[in-house]
Amino acid sequence: MSELLLMKQCSSENDGSPWILDRHGRRMQGRDDGRRTAELLGGLARHERARSCPVEVSTAQVERILALLHEPEYIGALREVDSDVPNLLLRWAPPGLPADSPVWANVVKTAFEGVRTAIAAAEQIVGGARFAYAVCRPPGHHAGPDWMGGYCYLNTAAAAAQALCDGGVKPVAIVDLDFHFPTGTAAVVARMRDVQLHSLHASTLENVPWRKIAERAHERFVDFEQTPEPEAYLAALEQSLRELRGSVSALVLSLGYDTVAGDPHGSWSFSPEIFAQIGHALASCGLPICVVQEGGYALELLADCSHAFARGLLDGSPA
Repeated sequence: MSELLLMKQCSSENDGSPWILDRHGRRMQGRDDGRRTAELLGGLARHERARSCPVEVSTAQVERILALLHEPEYIGALREVDSDVPNLLLRWAPPGLPADSPVWANVVKTAFEGVRTAIAAAEQIVGGARFAYAVCRPPGHHAGPDWMGGYCYLNTAAAAAQALCDGGVKPVAIVDLDFHFPTGTAAVVARMRDVQLHSLHASTLENVPWRKIAERAHERFVDFEQTPEPEAYLAALEQSLRELRGSVSALVLSLGYDTVAGDPHGSWSFSPEIFAQIGHALASCGLPICVVQEGGYALELLADCSHAFARGLLDGSPA
């Protein structure tokens, strides 16, 4: 029977975001901290076929892959952050959007460790594993070639996709199932060979980036104006999986749990059980899957969400 290999990152103390700016520039309580990781791991570990593995990726490997994804000046600016006081770096705001995510030394360190964890999960797939899960934070899918936003500083999903391609597992598709549109991933993937992007997300007219996004080649975007019925959401996912099944060698799943009811950064009303159906659909497509954690901030529901996902993925997978 298939296993789910769990890659847990090392993190720093005091690396949780104390605040983030909303779309009106007002401070709201930060929701990305180590409690998310603990809840996610607790839910995943409930499944008897979820197994923790060590993260063994060299710093040289992390730096090499990041150099392919992000501009060197941007990486250099992050590495130069040495203050313990969270501040906005206005120069590195997303194009056309205000800066919203504070930066300080510990969060930068944690972001680099998140990339290391995502690469480690991808290398498990290269080594022959069917399912691997990078339980990493902060999220990454809003981090572009030279910008940060939405708690995201470095693009973990793109790093995993690059590691798969480097290991000979290509072409690859990133499937983003977070509530928000993957602004950074779309920009990074546009410059990558052998990587496609599919995304199911809330309306970009109502959420970031507040404008309609047009698809380019090798992209498929499904934009929901309000909470979709679970059947419609799953049907859209299954259509993407049908399109990808015959054209890619593996999937990187940018998985957000911020589509559940009550998430402070979302507005949909899914129950945690939808992730069992999502996991089942993914297992049924037959492709190796490298999961990279994105959003999900309703702490009291995260363990139920991650356990449901593991149950659907593993109990729905072929022997």
